[in-house]
Amino acid sequence: MKRSLIGIGVMTLASMLLVGCSNGGSQEAKDGKETITFINNRTDWETNGKWDEYIKKFNEKYPDIKVEVQTITDYAGQIKTRMNSDDYGDLLMIPGDINAQDYATFFEPLGQTSELSEKYRAVDDRSYEGVSYGIPSQLNATGMVVNMKVFEDAGIKEFPKTPEDFVKALKTIKEKNPEVTPLYTNYAAGWTLSNWDFVKAGVAGDMDYSFKMTSDRSPFDSGKPLNTIYNLLYTVTKNKLVEADPTTSDWEQSKVDLANGKIAVMVLGSWAVPQIQQANPDNAKNIQFQVFPTTAADGKQYLTVAGDYNYGINVHSKHKEAARKLLDWLVNESDFAKDNGGIPTPKGAEFPDSLQSIQEAGVQIVEENPAPEGKESLFSDINNESELGIGTTDKEKQRIIDAALGNTNESFEDIMKDFNQRWSDAISKVTAN
Repeated sequence: MKRSLIGIGVMTLASMLLVGCSNGGSQEAKDGKETITFINNRTDWETNGKWDEYIKKFNEKYPDIKVEVQTITDYAGQIKTRMNSDDYGDLLMIPGDINAQDYATFFEPLGQTSELSEKYRAVDDRSYEGVSYGIPSQLNATGMVVNMKVFEDAGIKEFPKTPEDFVKALKTIKEKNPEVTPLYTNYAAGWTLSNWDFVKAGVAGDMDYSFKMTSDRSPFDSGKPLNTIYNLLYTVTKNKLVEADPTTSDWEQSKVDLANGKIAVMVLGSWAVPQIQQANPDNAKNIQFQVFPTTAADGKQYLTVAGDYNYGINVHSKHKEAARKLLDWLVNESDFAKDNGGIPTPKGAEFPDSLQSIQEAGVQIVEENPAPEGKESLFSDINNESELGIGTTDKEKQRIIDAALGNTNESFEDIMKDFNQRWSDAISKVTAN
């Protein structure tokens, strides 16, 4: 793939200001230390000093490596713009929508996937033809972040296990306390709606589900996982069990409102639990993580975990060894996963408390199986061609909400029919090449 195909567009002022030296953005410090640039999405950690704490600890082990941290708010968009040149840092978070066959164009190989998988979870995420180009910063589960006190105050002692019972529970909450928003969509934030897509394998109870979709020309039919997921989003919206005007939702305020019992539940990753608990530490015990309210055909509930942003090394970096030291330290020695409510990447590391309770309740915590070698990019190729944005963009989830609100004349069935057609057409086009 030509570099110009990645994130073509006018570079924003913010991204231009971030651009440093060429050849990966590294430079030599005046004190003789080797300097590397680490680009990531955690802008809050730059403002609250958390990255300073991390780099200080790293320098206790590697005093001769100076780390310059750059954070980007619109990370996925701006980092891809920078990837049109050679200047995108030394160590960075790999954007999620880079085609697998293009990893080697942009990122340094980190080792054989088979060998790395003996030590780390989810290294298949950024692998191609048996080579890994990224290692997850952490793993996340996606499901429901819940204020259980709101449910209990409404007389609901156990979190629902089916879509029908979930809708019934939200209606009960609304009846008992009209001031509470049962489910907050976070429509306006955009990226938040992708979380609805990440539960599909767990809903299916099939860890090969994503790959099976590459040969299913009607994956949005009634009774199939994505139809079930999207129908739940449509139903709760149509029944006015969401914020009054989702188009004006406020992500930062929603965390505070969930912590304070003004919102009952949001569809998010396990990483959000500590953020919401910190919004009101006095209510921290009320904030729990629950599996998406579906039960698979075998009678079990499944919670899939997957890699968050992967660390990758710029293939053009002149400081690859130093960048690899920082990568390895972040994965193996830092508290990044713990501080973010995630699952540590090294195998054998304990799950966070929020997931341990789910596991004890009998929920199966699993990882999706990797696609067959040589077909790692097939799902993403079809997804990109269809422009449905499953797990990557939020336009189509917003479309479902708009239809449920009555802002358009589309029915849910119309939308699913359109999705099926676009997915089928994309399969034909991708597999014909």
